[in-house]
Amino acid sequence: MPNYAIRTLDSYADAIAPGDQYKRPKISVLAHLATTARYKLDIVNWYMWAYTEELWGRDARMMDYATPQGIGDPPIMTMEDVESVEVADPKKHGIFPGYLWAARETINILKKYDLYDKMPIVLSFCGDPLGTMHLGMTGFAHGMSVVRKDPEFFKACMDKATEWCIRLGKAVKEFNPTAVYVCSYMGAIPPIMKAGKITLDNTWIADGMGQVGKAVYNHDVGKEVLMYHLVGAAGFEEWQPLYYERGAVGPGSFHGWWQGPEMDPELFYGFARDHDLWCACSIDDHALLNGDMETIESLLATRAKLAKLYPKHSLGFGTIEYWTPQWVLEKSIEIAKQLGKF
Repeated sequence: MPNYAIRTLDSYADAIAPGDQYKRPKISVLAHLATTARYKLDIVNWYMWAYTEELWGRDARMMDYATPQGIGDPPIMTMEDVESVEVADPKKHGIFPGYLWAARETINILKKYDLYDKMPIVLSFCGDPLGTMHLGMTGFAHGMSVVRKDPEFFKACMDKATEWCIRLGKAVKEFNPTAVYVCSYMGAIPPIMKAGKITLDNTWIADGMGQVGKAVYNHDVGKEVLMYHLVGAAGFEEWQPLYYERGAVGPGSFHGWWQGPEMDPELFYGFARDHDLWCACSIDDHALLNGDMETIESLLATRAKLAKLYPKHSLGFGTIEYWTPQWVLEKSIEIAKQLGKF
């Protein structure tokens, strides 16, 4: 995560705040490289800086210890709002050009020191259409209520958010990273929803992710780039087969997914094996924050055992809380690497 990278570069001196990297992208480049070196990471992982809070017609405020936050009410509340707003260009608007610059500079540095083909670099284009709608357009309260109360408005928002997701995915892929990923919020809404006597079929949402997967996959950059979903919301289990059926994962689309700590690793690793998908499962970030090494090792051991069943499986860490002690993360990485050996 970008904030923990700053914590590593700053080394608890409190001379640099996480928010400084969004104003001065070069700081973020240094922080990510420092974190990769400090913990002997297997990859350089660039998570996204914002979720379009500064787009869709709303201003945002830089925060010292958080990602930028939108100011005032959500900008998209009516059909007129969504029809009047244009989908932004990540190469021109908001803080996204800064993210793209920092990602490109990191790749240039790896190339300069003959590390580009040796050190995998992974770029993010979070969030998915649903996450973009909730976080940048409608807010969670209005965004969740319109699923039932105004499906037409919900669909119109999702169409715009899908177009944005495709544009951002293509932009990060053009740097020729090893892999790209998008965060998926799909567990927040069930595929089939009961609303009184009405039954709502939300399975069409997976079609939108299929559009994203196919569009970004087919965006030719001269080499194959691994693509995966970052799925953190419990409830995604119902969407897992639908994603495969609707082309949101599988041939010609995303190659697989990284599951959050609340997911059943045996369920997702098993589905990945059955459908020739890439799959990873992270552990609870609170275990890292609390420094409970016994729990950390137990969680990693479960995932390592399953990961060894198939070459496209892996394990690792997801969110790293800003206050996680450095020695805890360092020791946890050592345990993960030891357990992961074949």
